[in-house]
Amino acid sequence: MDDFELRILKREEVSEKTFLKVFKGSNMIATTNTDLAILTGGATYAYDLGYYTLQPDLKKKQFYYMDVGHHYVNVGNAHYRVESVRPVLHFINSTAYRKDLFYDEHQIPKLKFGEYPQYVLDDDAKIVSELNEKLMDQTLKKTGKKYCFYYGENDKPASIRYGIEYFYNGKKYMPFTAIVYNPSVKSRFCPSRIYWLEVEPITWLYDEDTDLFIAEKALVAGVGLGLIKEGDDFESTEMYEFLNTHMKQDMLPSEKNKSSLLEESDSLKKYVYKNYGRKG
Repeated sequence: MDDFELRILKREEVSEKTFLKVFKGSNMIATTNTDLAILTGGATYAYDLGYYTLQPDLKKKQFYYMDVGHHYVNVGNAHYRVESVRPVLHFINSTAYRKDLFYDEHQIPKLKFGEYPQYVLDDDAKIVSELNEKLMDQTLKKTGKKYCFYYGENDKPASIRYGIEYFYNGKKYMPFTAIVYNPSVKSRFCPSRIYWLEVEPITWLYDEDTDLFIAEKALVAGVGLGLIKEGDDFESTEMYEFLNTHMKQDMLPSEKNKSSLLEESDSLKKYVYKNYGRKG
């Protein structure tokens, strides 16, 4: 786990003048939410476009997010939780992973690395009935892995929710109920229903100039940018700690996943207990 870290895009990396090479000549500066990002509170509108958080300028106390539909940067708030998270993957040594690159129709290099629940299964699919039935009679096999998600209304204390991963017929699935932040935001998901998501490989866009991998989709929402320790850099924020404690671990396949989600960061553990209540 020490061979990579996660962050989010900087404001200048989505600027029209200085954006990353991987965005040039294409529409990839915009991105769509995965179903999980919507279920965890990501604000959506037509075609599941939304907003995703950018790195803050903590010295100026400025917080930014990308308006995907209109391709411009807005000034936000440290406690906004309706923006989605589009992680950026940085390998300490990416040489071993470059051999696995593949190219799409736009000749953009991509990599599949890690896995995460992303899209909801069709209600009419036979697999959904089978999963529900086995969940009810408690015969569905758990992998031992739990995914960690933040949620909460803007400018109010947030909480943590866990999604349990199950194994069935050679694939992994997670049941989840929608978290609704803003009832006025149109969403195809109802807050009282259980939805099944399949755990799938994450696709990353590779930027050769910076040696960074940018998530093709916005994967999750609900994470703010509040400080959890003193500092004026991104590494001191709640977002960074979430990405590199919870999400970094949750991306690893279940057979490599540790059992405790809060072991690695004592500062985050104290922060979670103080602000979000007890684990579970």
